[in-house]
Amino acid sequence: MILLTGFEPFGTYTTNPSGEVAKALDGRAFGAEVVRGVVLPVHHREAALAVTRLLDEVAPRAIVHVGLAGGRARIALERVAVNVMDFEIADNAGYRAAGEACVPGGPVAYFSTLPLGAILDALVAEGVPAYLSSSAGTYLCNQTMYTTRDLLERRGLTIPAGFIHLPQSAAMVATPVSISRAWICR
Repeated sequence: MILLTGFEPFGTYTTNPSGEVAKALDGRAFGAEVVRGVVLPVHHREAALAVTRLLDEVAPRAIVHVGLAGGRARIALERVAVNVMDFEIADNAGYRAAGEACVPGGPVAYFSTLPLGAILDALVAEGVPAYLSSSAGTYLCNQTMYTTRDLLERRGLTIPAGFIHLPQSAAMVATPVSISRAWICR
């Protein structure tokens, strides 16, 4: 089973393609793997708690978090998440982090353990605009990747996990199928 998370709308966005993708791919099979798609709240505490609960309930073969990066024109495969929350806009609970740690006392950063190079190659081969990014930002996307990787490390689990940013473009909503096919069915 592949755990795929997206987010609910936030800020000025009335829709969030990452949440739509998670809902659309929930239950879909890619080769021998079935996707469990879940929409996370855009809330500094609740998103991390939801991921923890999911890992307590299911034993995924991989975890792919997907989020919206409205200012980007291509899919961004995130290499690293840093241990800092610094929100330019408030989350949906009205909270605006200002430089605090995602996990107090945690490492400075965690790298993605998804096969980003293989995913990128497959996307580019299909004509999907994508690139490797070295910044997941400092909003909930970064926090979710960081807290997930920290949780896996503390539990001694070697499950591949990482984050992929989608642009706002409606045409990009279908591309996670390409991402799934590129990696899961390789």
